[in-house]
Amino acid sequence: MSGQAPSTTRRDAVRNRERLLAAARQVFSERGHDVALEEVARVAGVSRTTLYRNFSTREELAATVFEDNVERIENRAEEVRDDADGLARLFDFVLDVGLANRGLTQVLAGADVRWFADLRERIAASFEPLLERGIASGVVRPDVDVDDLMVAVAMADRIASTHDDSRREQLSARARRLLRRALLTA
Repeated sequence: MSGQAPSTTRRDAVRNRERLLAAARQVFSERGHDVALEEVARVAGVSRTTLYRNFSTREELAATVFEDNVERIENRAEEVRDDADGLARLFDFVLDVGLANRGLTQVLAGADVRWFADLRERIAASFEPLLERGIASGVVRPDVDVDDLMVAVAMADRIASTHDDSRREQLSARARRLLRRALLTA
């Protein structure tokens, strides 16, 4: 036995997992989807063994980050649900998450379609109550629906994930402006 109390061991395991997720976000975003997983472990400050104990494959790690992002989007939707411009704020948040996690969709290209569809439905559900409020308050164009928002998010994600660092920020900002003009009144 190691001599550590079980609760200390559990806290360490949770902390290591959180560090791995943060490192994966950073490394996939900065260096792309094909970076060595050992680099994720290095950035997280953990051993390769700890990495593989938590995530047996690159896809599993990316999927966990993606699911965590969906939870963050759901939480953000809840935070802005009573704001007249809540949809615009959530839309920007979702685009920011996509830009910061550009390598995830490439890693998950072969992921289970149903799993991906379920996560997409959760994101769409986050937009729905905000959409109604945004249209009623005049912030969102009256002909916009949830499918329009999801197409816009996919378009922005595609731009963020396919260009190198020198062009990505510029093109993403341009796409955001265009998409906001298409969806919002202000």
